[in-house]
Amino acid sequence: MHDAHESPAPDTPPTSFKIIAELDPPKGTNIQPFLDTALQLKGRIDAVRVTDSEHAIMRMAPYAPCLSLMENHINPIMVINGRDRNRISFQADLLAASALGIREITIKKGHDPAEGDQPVTRSSGDLDLQTMIKSVAALNGGNDLGGEPLDGSTAFSAGVEIELTDNSSANRQLAETFSYMADNGIKSVTLGPTYDLNIIDIFLPAAEKTGLKLYTSIMFLKSVTMVKYLNNLPGVPSVPQEFLKKMMNAPVKRDAGMEIASDLYRDLATLGNGTVLLSIGLRERLPDFLSMIGR
Repeated sequence: MHDAHESPAPDTPPTSFKIIAELDPPKGTNIQPFLDTALQLKGRIDAVRVTDSEHAIMRMAPYAPCLSLMENHINPIMVINGRDRNRISFQADLLAASALGIREITIKKGHDPAEGDQPVTRSSGDLDLQTMIKSVAALNGGNDLGGEPLDGSTAFSAGVEIELTDNSSANRQLAETFSYMADNGIKSVTLGPTYDLNIIDIFLPAAEKTGLKLYTSIMFLKSVTMVKYLNNLPGVPSVPQEFLKKMMNAPVKRDAGMEIASDLYRDLATLGNGTVLLSIGLRERLPDFLSMIGR
């Protein structure tokens, strides 16, 4: 294992609109399939975002996957959630990540454990987004959250991911938090997935005003059942009917989902600074999708 601080510059495509592929670590110790997928994407994307037990499904912590990416000259973005940590462990894990050479992180609240594969798990309940943001700002400034000096500060470029809703007022309230984020050193905001461009429009003025980079997310639609399920979830942005009809009329649903996602990408490429590809259940199709969008 060589020093992450001395890794050569990652191979990234020259474009101002960034494409980030989100990959889950393994549920086990075999990291090779994760790395094989990342290597297939190398040079075609700008970074791999490594999840942190996404959807409350227990998986390997993101540190080892991020380190393996750096060793293969792929830029990692480490997700860290507040669901599983208190203030002490959150700061401690960030110090460990920094010592490994991880520089880009995305902060998330984390999904309710009741939605995951070990539903009896209890969340810590200690951390909200504001406290996590303050923690990163403190560590970058050379102190811990309690004001004690560090023997070596962090240098994170930190972003925040927020979950969108189908309520315009609630989304506008989320956009109003951009000023707080920018004032506390956050560099970017990633919006959760939506096929409704009107929702994304709500956040564009706040991003422009604060200077925060704005990233969207693309979730691949796999079936008519999936679309109907999403449209029946309370509080979740609905998939527009035009996309549902296209899925219903398509002979191969997964291919239609890829085509719909490529159409969405072309719209998103005019909005914000980049997009995150959420490859839930379709990790093996990511190279094909990148070809579809000319990457």
